[in-house]
Amino acid sequence: MTLTSYQKLAAHYKKYIDLSMQTIQKKFHPAILEDEELVRRAAFFVRNGVVSITNYYPQEHRVDFSVRDVSNIEITYHILTDSYSCPCPMHKPCRHIVASIFYLYQQNDSLSTWISNWRSTADQAQLTLLRDERSPRSWDILVDNFFRKFISNYPPNSFYLLEFAVQDLKKQIRKSRPFEREWQPIFDVYVDLVVLMKVWPYLEPFAESNMRNRVLYFLKEYVEELDDTLAQLASKPRLFAADTFYEEMMKRVRNFYFEMESFISYRKHIYLSFWDALVVDKATREKEVAYLQTLEKTEDDIPLNMVLPYFYIMLSRIDDLLEAADLMESEQLLEWVEVCEKALHASNKDLAKELARKLLPHVPSYLNEIALNPSRVMLIRRLEILFDSIQLKTNELENLYQSFGLYGIQSYSNLLLKEKRYHDWMALHQSANSSLEYAEACGLSIVKEEAPEVLLPLYHHYAMRFILEKNRYSYKQAIRIWKKMKQVAKKTNDTDFWNEYVETIREKYRRLRALQQEIEKGNLPL
Repeated sequence: MTLTSYQKLAAHYKKYIDLSMQTIQKKFHPAILEDEELVRRAAFFVRNGVVSITNYYPQEHRVDFSVRDVSNIEITYHILTDSYSCPCPMHKPCRHIVASIFYLYQQNDSLSTWISNWRSTADQAQLTLLRDERSPRSWDILVDNFFRKFISNYPPNSFYLLEFAVQDLKKQIRKSRPFEREWQPIFDVYVDLVVLMKVWPYLEPFAESNMRNRVLYFLKEYVEELDDTLAQLASKPRLFAADTFYEEMMKRVRNFYFEMESFISYRKHIYLSFWDALVVDKATREKEVAYLQTLEKTEDDIPLNMVLPYFYIMLSRIDDLLEAADLMESEQLLEWVEVCEKALHASNKDLAKELARKLLPHVPSYLNEIALNPSRVMLIRRLEILFDSIQLKTNELENLYQSFGLYGIQSYSNLLLKEKRYHDWMALHQSANSSLEYAEACGLSIVKEEAPEVLLPLYHHYAMRFILEKNRYSYKQAIRIWKKMKQVAKKTNDTDFWNEYVETIREKYRRLRALQQEIEKGNLPL
């Protein structure tokens, strides 16, 4: 048959072909991923010329087609009865049958226009689904359809485009929120979780590039917003009709934490947030504990059942919690810091204090052997805040600050000032070789007021550091420090000592003419 005869054939049976197209329109929904994929593949077959008519039987009103897929597929189509057969094992109508009908349809009509109109019904269908079928499936269809549209409009080859697409996507989906206020928080939490799980596979490639910090910032913002919506949902009375949504969310959160990859800290945070906010049933929590206790799966050398201590806090299983803390390894310090913070947040200060003391032996090895430089400073500040809030004993704090090394000088200084251990304060800064400006930031003025004589060795130490630089600017800085020493000597009535000290300096450095000149101009003797 020629192309013209194909067109005549399609025109002759146009009414019946249109009925078949209506059947396709009813059977396939553009908002369902599998349906949209099938229609797209069928159109691809037609446009790439792999569909052809092999036979036409006028008496039977039957057309046979051949579709070149992985292998040649032979299709039989009975036009008047809208019936067809295809040997492939797929659910009927399959993509081969749809492609055959599309082939006849496009002989006299625009297939592109039909597909465009078919897809345009998705938005209205979403709203209908939300009104008539309030179920996880209907909300999944809503998110799926919007997500595919936005990913195609903003291809994720740039993280900035992906980030913009996600924000725009959430705004568009929000327009389809239920009208009832009691359903809106459930909708917000459900959609935020589903969108995050869909975006997750796209994040890892960017996190391995120079966009890692931007990805982490995006996750931080997203999780904070999700925490807010969870808090709003947890504060509302639970709807009996929403039980299926709660059950579905907890299934997905579980899968999100245990099966997804990368960013384990964020996955753990979301997993625990959902358990804390949405599950208050003790039996359900105990069931999860039983599962976690048998779990041996690890990721990045971190056991995924590290969430167990949080469940022990939720269930007030203090003995189990302390027993788990006794088995802590230094590599797990950061995880247990979070557990202590959780105990504090739960207003259990005594428990937090007991847990924190179990952390102390592991702090030095973690800081010196495991923590990386950029994160070490932040962790030390975090530990300071934690231990300050639980009021450790002086010797415990002293050991802690010593383990911080140079990063703990300021906190150690504050402790020594609080204990009025001014000699130790001076020795700390002298041994740490800290600058005068840093010593002033660590409370030098307090020592000067309370025990000025203690500062003389420290001032001398600073002055000698400048002298060793051997330039006029440094000599002037040394004079500035000596004048501070002069004030201390005057205040403590150590005039003889001070004058002898000045003469000793003059004699020792008599060959440094610039220094001698600055000493004369400084009028140092008393």
